[in-house]
Amino acid sequence: MQLDPVEIHYDGKRPWRTLLNLYWPERRWMALALFSYLFKASPVWILPVITANIIDILAHPAGGGLRLLWLNAAVGGVAIAQNVLSAAFYVNFLSRGVRNVEVRLRSALVRRLQMLSISYHNRASTGALQTKVTRDVESIEMMVRQIVDVGFFAAVTIVVALGVTAWRMPAFVPVFILFVPLIWIVRRLMMGKMRRYNESLRKEVEGMNSLVLGMIHMITITRAHAVEDEEVARLENRFSSVRAAARSFDFVAGTFGATAWVILMLFNLAGFTAAAILSYKGILSLTAGDIVLLAGYFNTIMAAVMQLNAMLPVITRGFDALRSIGEVIECPDVEENRGKRVVTRVRGDFAFEHVSFVYDRNSVAPAALRDIHFTVAAGETIGIVGPSGSGKSTLVSLITGFHRPTLGRILLDGVNMDAIDLRSFRQRLAVVSQQTILFNGTLRENISYGLRAVEEPELQRAIADANAAEFIRELPNGLDTEIGAGGVQLSGGQRQRVAIARALLRDPRVLILDEATSSLDAASEAAVQEALERLMVGRTTFIVAHRQAVLRRAQRILTLDKGTLVESDGANAVVSALSAREG
Repeated sequence: MQLDPVEIHYDGKRPWRTLLNLYWPERRWMALALFSYLFKASPVWILPVITANIIDILAHPAGGGLRLLWLNAAVGGVAIAQNVLSAAFYVNFLSRGVRNVEVRLRSALVRRLQMLSISYHNRASTGALQTKVTRDVESIEMMVRQIVDVGFFAAVTIVVALGVTAWRMPAFVPVFILFVPLIWIVRRLMMGKMRRYNESLRKEVEGMNSLVLGMIHMITITRAHAVEDEEVARLENRFSSVRAAARSFDFVAGTFGATAWVILMLFNLAGFTAAAILSYKGILSLTAGDIVLLAGYFNTIMAAVMQLNAMLPVITRGFDALRSIGEVIECPDVEENRGKRVVTRVRGDFAFEHVSFVYDRNSVAPAALRDIHFTVAAGETIGIVGPSGSGKSTLVSLITGFHRPTLGRILLDGVNMDAIDLRSFRQRLAVVSQQTILFNGTLRENISYGLRAVEEPELQRAIADANAAEFIRELPNGLDTEIGAGGVQLSGGQRQRVAIARALLRDPRVLILDEATSSLDAASEAAVQEALERLMVGRTTFIVAHRQAVLRRAQRILTLDKGTLVESDGANAVVSALSAREG
C-alpha cells in the first residue's frame, strides 16, 4: 500500500504548513473561490463610498448632480444584484476544494489505520478513532470555510478601508493601522487558553464515544445481567464530564468575545469622535460624506474584526483536530510491507526457532511466550491446547503475522517472515474463529468478501462444502438476503458455516481454527465439524480448541503453559485425556 501525499507531508505540530499542504492540490478551486468571493462581498466595500458620494451631492448640489446621483445608485444596484451569480460561483468552487480535501483526509486516515499494527489497534479506543475520522475532519472543514468566509473577508476589508481612506482622508490611515496590533494582542492573550480547554473537550468527547459504542455492543449482556440502570448511570457520569468541559470552553470563548467587542467598540467610538472634533474645529477639511464614509468603514472593520474573534473557537478546534489526526497519520507503529518479498506461492511449512514475545518491552510483566521451538510440515494438522493465559492466542497472532517475535524468528517455507510482504501471505491464509466477523450486507457479499471476482459455480461449491446450502435456500432472498450488522439474522452455527464457506472460497494453504465450535450446540457442531473436516484437507492447519471432537484430526498437539511449550506429542494421548474430562 503506497503512502498518500497527505501522509508524507503531514505535520501536526505545524498546522498552518499542514493546512497549506492539504489544500495545495486544490489551489485552482480555492483561487477561483477567493476571486468569486471578491465580487460576492464587493457591496460591503462599495456601498459606503456610494453613500458618502450621495450625501456630498445632496449637501453641495451643482450642475449634473442628479446625473451623478443616478450613476452612483446604478453602480450600487449592479454591485448588489451580481451577488447572486458570484455567490453561486463561490459556493461551487469552494465546495469542490473543501470536499476534495475532506475525502482525501478521510481516505488517508483509513489507509493509515489499515497499515497500523494490530498492537496499536489493541491499545487504541474505537470511539476515539471514529471521532478522528468524523468529527475532527469536519472541524478542519469548518475551520477552512471560516478562514475563507471570515478571514479573507476581514483582510480584504481592512485593505480596502486603508486604500479608500488613504485616497480621501490620508490623516486617518494610522488610526486604521492601529487595528492590526490591537487584534493581534487580543488574539495572543486568549489563543493558548482556548486551545487547552478545547483539547480537554475533545478528549472528553472521544471518551464518551468509546463508552457509547461499548454500550451498544454490550446491550444483550447488559440486559441479561439486569444492569441497565448502572450502565445508564455510567454514561450519564461521562455526559456530565463532557458538559463540564464544554461549559468551560464556552465560558472562555464567550468571555473572549465580549472583551474583544468592548475594546474594539471603544476604539471605534474614539476614532469616530476624533474625526468629528477635528472636522468641527476646522483642523481637517472633511465633508459630511467623508464623516459618513469613515463611520461606515469603522463599522465595517468592526464587524469584520468581531467575526474574526467569533471564528477563533472554530480555528482552535480546527488546529486541535489537525493535531488529533496527526496522532494517527504520523504514528510510526505500522506494519511495514513496502519493499519486502511478495509471496506468490505458499506450501505451508513453518519453523519457530527459539521464539519469545513480549507485548510491552518496558513492562515488568512476564513474556507472553518464551523460547518456543517447533516445526510444522506442509499439510500437517497441529492442535494447540493449554489453560487460559498460556499463550495460545499470542502464538496464533505470530502465525498470522499480527505480531513479530521479540526474540528468535519464524520461517515460512524456509523464509524469515520478517522479510516477506505479510499481505501476500495472508491472501493464502484463512481464519475461522469463535466470533465470526460479518458485516451489514448480503450473504453473498459476506461470503465473497475480499475476492474481486467469484464465479457462481465456485461460490455454490464452497457453500455446499460448508453445509450451508440448505439454510441459505430457506432464507427470504437466498444469497441476496440482508443479514444485518454482525450477522444478527443468523444463528451461531449458520454464521460459522458462512465463515467456512468464505474460507473455502479463498482456497487457503494455511488454516487457523480458533475455538471454531466452542459456542455451538451439539446439532450445529456436528454440521460445522463436518464442514471443517472438508476445509482442512490438504492444508496446513492450526487448531486451537478444548473439545476432543475438534482435536481428533490433529496429527500433533502443542501444549502451552505460562508461555512455554511443555509438550509436543502425538494427538492420541491428549485427545484421550480431553475425552475423559468431557465424559
